[in-house]
Amino acid sequence: MIKSLWDQLARRLVDALGAQRGELIEVRDEAGNQRLLHAVLLALESVGAEPLVSILPAQQVERLLVTASPDTLASRGRRYAEWLHQVDRSLLLVGAYPNLSQMTDEALHAFGSAYNRLEKIREDRCIPQVIAAIPTIGKAAQLGLSHEELELRMMPTLLVEPNELRAITEQLMPVLNSAATITISSGPGYELHLHRDHQPWLYDMGRLTAPVGARDAIISYLPSGSVYTTVIADRAEGDLFLPVAGPARAVHLHVSSGRVTQIKAVSGADRLIELFDRHDGSARQITHVGIGLNPRLLQPLGWTMADQHVQGALCIAFGKDRYLRGASISSLNLDFVINGASLRVDGQLIVDQGRLVANSLPTIV
Repeated sequence: MIKSLWDQLARRLVDALGAQRGELIEVRDEAGNQRLLHAVLLALESVGAEPLVSILPAQQVERLLVTASPDTLASRGRRYAEWLHQVDRSLLLVGAYPNLSQMTDEALHAFGSAYNRLEKIREDRCIPQVIAAIPTIGKAAQLGLSHEELELRMMPTLLVEPNELRAITEQLMPVLNSAATITISSGPGYELHLHRDHQPWLYDMGRLTAPVGARDAIISYLPSGSVYTTVIADRAEGDLFLPVAGPARAVHLHVSSGRVTQIKAVSGADRLIELFDRHDGSARQITHVGIGLNPRLLQPLGWTMADQHVQGALCIAFGKDRYLRGASISSLNLDFVINGASLRVDGQLIVDQGRLVANSLPTIV
C-alpha cells in the first residue's frame, strides 16, 4: 500500500474526532499498525492536541494473558484510570481479535474486569469516541482474505468524506423521521414489526458532532455511513432470520413483547442462548435498528464493524443502548447485520432485499 494513504487515513481519523488544541486525546491501538499509529500521533500534535497512548494489539493480549498472574491482570490500568478522567476524546483502532480459546477462565475474568473498569469510566463520562476498523495482516487471516485484498476493499470505505455521507443521509431523514412503524422482512415468513419511540433517527457520517461533556455524546465509526433509531422496548413482535448471529448459523429469532423468546438455528443455537443468558438486564431486548449507507461498501466482509455500514445492510442491536439516548440497561452490547433483507417505514419501502430503493434515495440507486 502507498504509504501516503496511511497519512491520509490518519488525518481522516483526527478530523472524525474533531480534536482541538489543548485537548487530551486517548489513542487505543488494538490494531498494531505502527505506521498508522505514528501518523495519527503526528496529526494530533499538528492540531495542538495531546495524545494518551495505549498499545495492546491481539498478539500482545494473548501473550499477556499467558505470562501475567491473575492478580497482575486484575490490577491493570489503575493509574491509567486516573488519566482517563482527564480525557476529552477517544480513538480506538481495531484490527484482529485475540484468540482467547486456550486462556484460563481466571485470567480472562481478571483481564476482563480491568478492561471493563476503564470502559465504565468512558461510559460514565460519555467520552466522545471514534472507533475505526483497520485492515491488518491478522484481521485478513481471520476473514480468509489476503492482506492486500482487505486493504484494497477497506481503504476507500474508510476515506469516504462526511460531506458525501451527509448528502445521502439528508435524502432519507425526512421520510424516516415522519414514520412511526418499522417492518423488517428477512425471508419468506420472517417479518418483524417495530415501533419507534419519540427519539429522532440518528446518523453517523464519520465525524463527532456532540460537544465534549454532552450527556448524549455518540460513538462514530470508520467505515461510517449509517442511520439508526431506538425502538419502543416492549412493542417488538414477529420473527427474524439471521444467516449469521454470533456463534450460530441460519438463525430464527421469535420476538414477543420486545424480547427474544425463542431461538432456533441450524447450528450454534445453544451457544447463542448461552451468550444472551450470561448477561444481565435487557440482554434479549432489541434496542435499535440501523441502515447502512456507505457508497463504497457494497459487499459484506464478515466483519460486523464494517458490514453494518454496507449500503442497504440492516443492523439489529440487542442489550444496552448507551450513547443512543435510550433507556435499556444490560451488560450486553451486541449487533447483528442482515444482508439481503427489506425494510419499510409506515409501509414505504426503503430497503428492498439489500438495496436502497429509487423512491427513497433517488440520486444513489
